[in-house]
Amino acid sequence: MAQRWRTIGLIGGLGPLACARFYARLIELTDADADDAHPEMILLSSPSIPSRLDHLLHGGPSPVPALQEVARRLQEAGAELIALPSLTSQTYRREIAAALDIPVLDMITALTGHLRAAGVSCPALAVTDGTRRTGHLHRALTAEGLSPVLPGPKDQERIQECVHLVKSGQIAAARELFRSVMGASWASAGDAFVIGCTDLSPLVTDLPPDSHDVGDIYARAVLSDAAAPPQLPALRLSDRTGRIH
Repeated sequence: MAQRWRTIGLIGGLGPLACARFYARLIELTDADADDAHPEMILLSSPSIPSRLDHLLHGGPSPVPALQEVARRLQEAGAELIALPSLTSQTYRREIAAALDIPVLDMITALTGHLRAAGVSCPALAVTDGTRRTGHLHRALTAEGLSPVLPGPKDQERIQECVHLVKSGQIAAARELFRSVMGASWASAGDAFVIGCTDLSPLVTDLPPDSHDVGDIYARAVLSDAAAPPQLPALRLSDRTGRIH
């Protein structure tokens, strides 16, 4: 019997290359032998969404109204669940979900569960300044008994510079800089390296051993959720209280 997928609504542009990579990974990770075996996906990349980093770090305009509007448009177009492929933007997930009748899938839950299942105890995290500022990921990991390893100020600056280079189209420079970030001493202090920003995902084509990409992890979780019958909510991503989103 053919797989009956739920339609995936994809909030794009967070940033554009990260979304393109995530969309490609959804296709590549789908177990399909023909075009019609893939899930239906609706992608909306809106350049009007204000910078999440500017809001979190500098008090700039809130991206929530624009994110909610994009999500509503996806729902109205037929999406049955929403993927938000940005770890920094997961800060606003609950507020987006509050404007919808369909779930916004939780990347932090997916990442935490994956690392725990992989036996990781001390993940070295390459994340944005915004993700560090909110502390959501750090708290989720420590609540599960993991001990995250974070870079010092100079290495954190280099990670953030990689994100800036990607968003400005300087991919070769970003890839070279990120290679040095992955080889730094702080990264080897953990028992696994985590690419914790989907803007960084396109910079690594082949993951080294003991490395994990949040984009790939979330893509697998989204496909798993889209394949689950809607009448079985226990199979959908939820927060630690068990409440479905």
